[in-house]
Amino acid sequence: MLKKTAILFLFIFLCFSLFSRKSNIDSLINILNTSDKYEQKADLIYRISDYYYKKNEFQKALEYLQKGIILSKKNKDTENELRFSDLNARSYLYLSEYDKSLKGFKKMLEIAENTDNEKYIGLAYTGYLKNYWRLGNYEKAIFYADKAVKIFEKINDEFNKNTVLLNFANIYIDIKDYKSAEKTFDLILNDSKNFNDTLLIASIYEKKGVINFFKSMYPLARKYYSEAHRLYILKGDSLSAAIQTGNIGETYEEEKKYSKALKLYKYAAETEKKYNYNSGLIFLYEALGRTYSKIGKYNKTVFYYKKALSIIKKTGEKRELPNIYEMLHTLYAKTGNYKKAYEFSLKLNAAKDSVSGENVQNQINRIKIKYETEKTEKENEILRIKEATQKKQNRKQFFIIIIISGFLIAVIIFSVLLFRLYRKNKKIRQALSDKNKKLSEAYFEIRHSIDYAGKIQLTMLSSYSENLKIFPEFIIIFKPAQTLSGDFYWTKKIKDTLFVAAGDSTGHGIQSALLSITGMSFLNEIVTEDLIQTDIILNKLRDKIKVLLNQTGNITEHKDGWDMSIFSINLTTKQLQFSGAYNSLYVIKNRKGIKTIEKYKADRQPVAVHIKETPFTRKNLILKEGDIIWMFTDGFPDQYNELNGKKYSTARLKKLLLSISSEPLKEQKKILNNEFQKWKADCEQTDDILITGIKI
Repeated sequence: MLKKTAILFLFIFLCFSLFSRKSNIDSLINILNTSDKYEQKADLIYRISDYYYKKNEFQKALEYLQKGIILSKKNKDTENELRFSDLNARSYLYLSEYDKSLKGFKKMLEIAENTDNEKYIGLAYTGYLKNYWRLGNYEKAIFYADKAVKIFEKINDEFNKNTVLLNFANIYIDIKDYKSAEKTFDLILNDSKNFNDTLLIASIYEKKGVINFFKSMYPLARKYYSEAHRLYILKGDSLSAAIQTGNIGETYEEEKKYSKALKLYKYAAETEKKYNYNSGLIFLYEALGRTYSKIGKYNKTVFYYKKALSIIKKTGEKRELPNIYEMLHTLYAKTGNYKKAYEFSLKLNAAKDSVSGENVQNQINRIKIKYETEKTEKENEILRIKEATQKKQNRKQFFIIIIISGFLIAVIIFSVLLFRLYRKNKKIRQALSDKNKKLSEAYFEIRHSIDYAGKIQLTMLSSYSENLKIFPEFIIIFKPAQTLSGDFYWTKKIKDTLFVAAGDSTGHGIQSALLSITGMSFLNEIVTEDLIQTDIILNKLRDKIKVLLNQTGNITEHKDGWDMSIFSINLTTKQLQFSGAYNSLYVIKNRKGIKTIEKYKADRQPVAVHIKETPFTRKNLILKEGDIIWMFTDGFPDQYNELNGKKYSTARLKKLLLSISSEPLKEQKKILNNEFQKWKADCEQTDDILITGIKI
């Protein structure tokens, strides 16, 4: 009952405190709006700015800080100009606007050097340190840390010196030198208690949590994060408290409590997004993506990684780039998208090179030796405390040794029993290992061959687009669902006649790719000066594939072949012949200011053996300048949308083509690509995509 009463009292106290602060800031703003005395206005502006800064409302703080800088410049008050400039640059730092933050600290440094104000020179160097650490430029961060510490040592400013060392210790964490980082935090924590600085103590608890996290001591890490969270809440710093929420979520993630982790990450992200804290959002989006990857939700994984990369691109904060690229590389390799995996492998190597270097560690070691020497006396004091508690620990260790000894005896007995089983299974495991190795080698050899075949296929297809350059405008949208494509396009020019075909092979992968190459080869062989009728071309093509694959019409055999549309156009008379196997031809015409899209139907049979084969038919038409010819396979219309459970459909595509027909073809290509990506969303691409458009 007493505990519940205490909690209720604390809640009432916090509510009253928040209300009092809000009322107080409103009073300060009212006084500022009516004051005409410079000293009073400057003091009020700083107090209001500092209030919003501590409430993490940085945009509001910046509004008043800009006024303060202008006012202090006008009155030639460099001391107040320095105070406003420092808080102004730090606000931009929290908003991840690093260019503006660095520019602010540079201006502040110029003023401080001109007035020999050593404290603000040190604070400017500290600002540089924090910016360059966030940006992953450790060499510059270390350089300015060294300069800042020397300034604060000279003026005996222990508080700001410890702040610099705290940020310097972050670099130890980034390069995984946890022992040095923990030693630095322990020394700063001892000093900070003398200053009674709650926020500094909270920050150190947070960093100690980070160290224990990397040591895989997740309950202990969670304990430190929770203590930091409590102190930040006590000081009204909800942004820093949200950061601890995200950190606690990471401990649950490592313990495979994924639902808890996701809930905490999302809660933290909502708060940090409210404050535009981009640096923290990078961590949270990366963590959300990583966690969804662990539970197999890869679409959401890629979604959050892209959000993280978007913020990195916007802010230039590259410290997490290697982690994100490495995870994307692993994800795409796991899901079989080796092209993407290879792209992110290259990006990973480049990112690692950009945030590393031997001189970074050398500079750290040089400064490390300096400060370890200066802190020897304090370390000795810690050692004496440890020695005083050692006797108590020795007694505990004696009982622990007895327990461990009993446990070891049980382990030995159990091990003897396991050893026999191990010997039996050893040969089986070795045999399986050898087989797995051979399978792995074979897999990577096949994968390499497929990738190379894909390049050859793309090169072949690209050569056919050369003939289309005779038209004022043409586009080809070609998106294989896998490395190799069953869709293909083909062209051939004989005197004044150009032949263009778009085919869709049956099946997927290697099988369909072989059929596409066979189709191009057969078309090159069939189409000559003596054979230019499109219907006869398809008939001849069907005969060849039936002979090649020994297709007899048996109901049990595979009916491999193509769906295809093919046309020939006389470049002088603009007379066009068209024939199709399932795939129709579409022409957009503009007659007397009225635009229409006309469909020239294909025959309802494939270029292959068929239950009811008939000779292919031919359509003849005369085109005019400005007409647009469209041919496409079924990949785009058949693309599935998970949200509405529907395919895109040919009718919807025709409507889109007509609506955008006034645009240049290059712009139409962009619109079509965007429409496809929007419709597909997070779904997998269901089939190869091929669309050709030619303007007469």
